[in-house]
Amino acid sequence: MILDNRSENLKVYIKAPSRLHFGILDLSGALNRKYGATGQTINEPCFELTAEESDRLEITGSEKHTERARSIVLQIAKIFDLPTDIKIQIFRGIPSHIGLSSTTQLTLAIGKALTYLCDRSVPIIELARRAGRGKNSGIGTYAFKSGGFIVDGGRRDEEFPPLIFRRDFPEEWQFVIATPDEKRGLDEESEEEFFEQIKAPVEIARKTCHLLVMKMVPAIAERDINVFGEALSEMDKLVGEAFSPQQGGIYQSGVVSDIVEYMLEKGAYGAGQSSWGPTVYGLVKNDVQGEGLKREVEGFLRKRNLSGEVCVVRPDNKGARVETG
Repeated sequence: MILDNRSENLKVYIKAPSRLHFGILDLSGALNRKYGATGQTINEPCFELTAEESDRLEITGSEKHTERARSIVLQIAKIFDLPTDIKIQIFRGIPSHIGLSSTTQLTLAIGKALTYLCDRSVPIIELARRAGRGKNSGIGTYAFKSGGFIVDGGRRDEEFPPLIFRRDFPEEWQFVIATPDEKRGLDEESEEEFFEQIKAPVEIARKTCHLLVMKMVPAIAERDINVFGEALSEMDKLVGEAFSPQQGGIYQSGVVSDIVEYMLEKGAYGAGQSSWGPTVYGLVKNDVQGEGLKREVEGFLRKRNLSGEVCVVRPDNKGARVETG
């Protein structure tokens, strides 16, 4: 047992959101800081799980998540010198390597659960850092911690990227997300290798940072969806240009590129590829436009004989939901 002096087993429920990653701001390192990033927390898909004390390690749920969860439990237990007598039930999950922060969300959810059951208070940032998250971007971690529209300031050496801006996203604005059954994005090991090699021109960094500060952020403050959408599309193309040596173009595949263009053609205010893809997002102003664009994109995939998932998601301005008892 984790703690023997309690008459009843503790239990914790955690719901962890996804995040859209709008891009890395600076791959040049010209100012002796690496990366910097911006993104938005969304409510779906999500990890939803419960964890409770047990006499052994037991994990139930979809097989595609349970093996990863087991590895994470063992990792967290080793890092913080904790027992692994825990029962985890995973009810819903975020598919891995599609650009929505699956690994970070599952790591933080399990880390939060295990440390709670062991009566250890570990701040989320410390948990993420010691578990190896946030090496290139802190957006997923801050999405878990507080939700909203997020900007991190990159890092020097091995520091965790600081949160430099966070704001509630207009809740009536929504995103249509489409994940075609294309090649998955990079795994953690491949991503690390890539980031060690790439160095994009400083001019791209100047453009992305200027765009962020003078167009994206003010548009959120003024709730101007037209300007924000324009900035979103511009940011997506600039970041894609910086990453094109690895992706072979602005987008990770021709299908992703076509979906982005189709969403814009059908009325999305802005559109782009989240992280390494293949998930594509399109910004809409409300439920009605969201459902309409969803149907259009589903029809587009059918005409192309492509399979995939399309859904309408909402901004999440709260971060992970944790209930204990």
